[in-house]
Amino acid sequence: MRIKTIEPFTINFPLDEPLPRSAVRPETTQLAIYLIRLTAEDGTQGWGEAWIADAYNFTPAADLLGELLIGQHALDRALLWHRMASVAAGKPAKNSGPDGPRDYHAVLSAIDTALWDLAGKSFGVSVARLLGGVRSRLLDTYVTGLYLEPPADLARKARQIVKRGFHAIKMKLGGDADADIQAVAAVRKTLGNQIVLMADANGAYDDYDTALRVGRALAKHDIYWFEEPFPAGRWDDYAALCAALEPPIAGGETLFGITPFHHALEKRALHIIMPDVRLCGGITAAHLIGHLASLYEVRMSLHSWISPVALMAAANISAAMPYCGRLEVEAGQAALMRVMLEQPPQFEDGFLIFEDRPGLGFEISDTFLQEYATSPAN
Repeated sequence: MRIKTIEPFTINFPLDEPLPRSAVRPETTQLAIYLIRLTAEDGTQGWGEAWIADAYNFTPAADLLGELLIGQHALDRALLWHRMASVAAGKPAKNSGPDGPRDYHAVLSAIDTALWDLAGKSFGVSVARLLGGVRSRLLDTYVTGLYLEPPADLARKARQIVKRGFHAIKMKLGGDADADIQAVAAVRKTLGNQIVLMADANGAYDDYDTALRVGRALAKHDIYWFEEPFPAGRWDDYAALCAALEPPIAGGETLFGITPFHHALEKRALHIIMPDVRLCGGITAAHLIGHLASLYEVRMSLHSWISPVALMAAANISAAMPYCGRLEVEAGQAALMRVMLEQPPQFEDGFLIFEDRPGLGFEISDTFLQEYATSPAN
């Protein structure tokens, strides 16, 4: 089964209701989603998603890495991953890390995910089974749906999420310690003690003592985890917080390549590691990172945020790995799922029902692509 084509698609999906801002993102009225489609000679297709920082990089990265795939056997996933990772690591760019430029690793991630999707469809089994098996049909989730908004809006949205049957919610912090503590207190008062509540600062705190004060206040409101108090890489500060605070410290969504995750684990800087399949290196890398984390007795909870492509990739990994925790679902994702996927995932009492379909378990609607996608061929 040889690879015939690789196609990049940029999706521009307008939102009926804008997403309020976070510490790292302004108010968002339109989603930009970057997809890769691989097609084999027999017509089988696989999909993957890239978390692109600069849209200008998307097509050049897809062209460069795609040259390594055309004519190659689609089941040679590990071999192709290593070839692509070597090229991505050597490509000069301003936004570069220990393992090379960010956006080239994002495209590597999308291609790798598409290769797994292609392999599962070829064999007629889910990616989870290719990874080792399906441990459960019910995958626990949490909803990211509370951003930097007035307390009344946070309370209203929190109640709406609970009414939809979900039992865990993540809210954003903005870096203003007093405002953040007050917002968490207001949400916890609204939810009571039966709903799991996470807090995500998106690296907004610069000062260790401030982050420590906030973390101690969050503990009083029974926070499930304190995510990204600092920007990634400040592992000594992360490790100190891990030792000082009761709420677990989570992070890692912005890391790419295996090495930065290993550095964080060696420093004992995280209780919960959170690779994003769209950036870390795809399913191959996320699976390796999960096994590495288990050696340090660190849990993994995959970051996926807005797109159902990333969600289904994370779901397949989570279904196969017993130490992989809750799946992230963005609160407004349901509307996108309905129009984007032929068979959107179903939820029951806060769980994603893992259907164990071939590949990643979905097909993208041709109608959706025609309406919202652009590609170099268009």
